[in-house]
Amino acid sequence: MNADQKVIQKKRNIQNIIDNDDEIGEVAEWAGVSAAQAKDDDDFNIDNKQHFQQSNHHIEMARQKINQKFNKKGNNVNQRNGTLVNNLKDKAKSIALQNNQNNDIPKKQQCQSSDEENQKPPVDKGEESPDKKIFRLSDRSIDKIEQEFQQANKERILDLEKKKNEIKQINFIEALDQLKGSQDIKDQIEFIQKNTSFLDKIFGCFSIHLKSTRLISEKNQVCLMSQLSFDDNNECHFRILYTIYCQLMTTDYCLRYGSHWEMIGFQGTDPATDLRGAGILGLLQILAFISEYKIYIKQTLKLFQQIKIPISITLINITTFVLVSLKDNKLNQLINQEDSVISVVNKLYFAGFHLLHKILKKEQITFHTIGNHLTHIRKLIHEQPQKLIREFHSDIQRFYKINNI
Repeated sequence: MNADQKVIQKKRNIQNIIDNDDEIGEVAEWAGVSAAQAKDDDDFNIDNKQHFQQSNHHIEMARQKINQKFNKKGNNVNQRNGTLVNNLKDKAKSIALQNNQNNDIPKKQQCQSSDEENQKPPVDKGEESPDKKIFRLSDRSIDKIEQEFQQANKERILDLEKKKNEIKQINFIEALDQLKGSQDIKDQIEFIQKNTSFLDKIFGCFSIHLKSTRLISEKNQVCLMSQLSFDDNNECHFRILYTIYCQLMTTDYCLRYGSHWEMIGFQGTDPATDLRGAGILGLLQILAFISEYKIYIKQTLKLFQQIKIPISITLINITTFVLVSLKDNKLNQLINQEDSVISVVNKLYFAGFHLLHKILKKEQITFHTIGNHLTHIRKLIHEQPQKLIREFHSDIQRFYKINNI
């Protein structure tokens, strides 16, 4: 096929498709880049290409028609997307300003101005440029945010200090007196006395072998404490819990709920849920341990943390073991000797936990294997309380002597 025949054939092709709007894209592609996409060897002849492009009036008409279509479509798109484009430009400019302020490095850059920037009206010397205005407003906004943050931080610190002043730590003796004098305990004691007949009181005294009604009343108080649930509305309850955490972690403030309770051996974010079986007495005895042997219990806490055994849960278990012995009258002889129920209960509590501590130092125990050792300790608390207390007294003196305390 010679050049003239090829031109005639391409004219026919154009005439066949030029009036079909659906195929305008094909015409644009064919008319615009046909020379670059030719497949036949004759199409690579430069003279033939130039002759075809210069002599074919239909191609020029096609291009004009295509350009009209594209221009019309482009105007519609610009009208629809003009607002979106402007918003994107503003957002991009805002991000750029923020990055410049964060870097805080003065840079002098010379950039070629876009057509849009070249069309901006000139700014008088006395008038502030839009860019400078944006920077100035951005600086003001940042300063305002920083001031608000500093003010909020000051208010938070003041609120924290206020809470620290409102919540005061409590020692064991003060907590015990408040619990014994609480209305809950008084009401329960009064109920027991009213519902106990004269013969019950006589035979009760003989059966428990406590030498005075004062000790019987004290025993009842201790047992009733183990039945009291933690009450958030009771200031004494919260102060006991608060003091335990602050003393063990060497701090002066803690939140009521949070994962920080796990650091001292509770199982979750609310330690009140771990008091089952021991009640508020479980917390009171932990406070007694800290008040009496703070250095010892803090060192023991580190060991329990290393082997991942919750120390507070373990201490509460020891409290339940001691309670069983108390209710079964296994501690009456020691109580009569000490002339105090709470003193004997606490000493046995310390001794039982200390025995577990000694076992942990000698053997490799995990949370899953500790149950057998606790069963053994519960048996010794029930059967040999005096021996346990005597061994603990000797060991604790040695501990403080070695540590020069």
